[in-house]
Amino acid sequence: MHAREHVQIAAYLAVFAPNYLRRRANHSPSALERYWIASKCRLDRWGVRLKTHSQLLETGSATDLPRFWNAARPVLEEILVSDIMTRVWVSVCVAYDRIHRKNAAEPISRSVFLGHMEARNRALNLLLHGRGLEATMMVPLNRLRRRTERWTDMLLGYIAAETDVNSFGYDQTRVREFGNDIRGERNAMTRNSTWTMLLESAVDAFGNQLINEPANADLNRDIAGAVMSGFGADLFDQTNLINPMWEARISNLADDTESLVAELLSLNEPVLKRPMPSSSRITPQV
Repeated sequence: MHAREHVQIAAYLAVFAPNYLRRRANHSPSALERYWIASKCRLDRWGVRLKTHSQLLETGSATDLPRFWNAARPVLEEILVSDIMTRVWVSVCVAYDRIHRKNAAEPISRSVFLGHMEARNRALNLLLHGRGLEATMMVPLNRLRRRTERWTDMLLGYIAAETDVNSFGYDQTRVREFGNDIRGERNAMTRNSTWTMLLESAVDAFGNQLINEPANADLNRDIAGAVMSGFGADLFDQTNLINPMWEARISNLADDTESLVAELLSLNEPVLKRPMPSSSRITPQV
């Protein structure tokens, strides 16, 4: 799976999740655990790749630098683009915990969010200080950075219209402005029509501008599957966004059921397992 597909999932979540979470939605512990594991594995891979590329740029000959930068580009793009869903997802998890007065989803998603922030800072530092980066690559990557930041703030505006998640955006003032605009237009626009326009805009903004070969296709798919199964069976029933993800969702639900049965049959008091650490208007593309 490519990171550009994560933007589509993030757009769907931003539009439909806030209203959905106000109903009696329950989170899937196994889905959150799988999200944490897959995300941490991806963060580790990014760290290794960034360190390797940094060393190659420091020690390589001038003639090899263009080749090294071309090899690094898929990772750099993936870090920038997938940050959109990371920030939208942590906002959805925070909204869920606040609405239902729980502390279940936010700690896990916030841990991943902080790790992604660190990886993004390292990627930007490499772009800023790495040897031999030519303008033909620097300009589109910087344009991609600006586009992902604006898209993040715009999508967070849909969630900010329901609860305060401004701190997860790049520009809190811009998130609030988007949220105010969305509140004003909510009566004039149905969620389905909003989602359709966002999907078309996402395809235009991230369709052909990225390297086609993803850096971590397997983990991107695992993360998407965990996100789609994180808050019950019917959040994504309104779309056939990514059909293979239904298999992951069913697997998560089955794992949850097995865990519940095991606890009920146990002679001991059930123990809640927390394997993760507990540590936050449609616009044209820029």
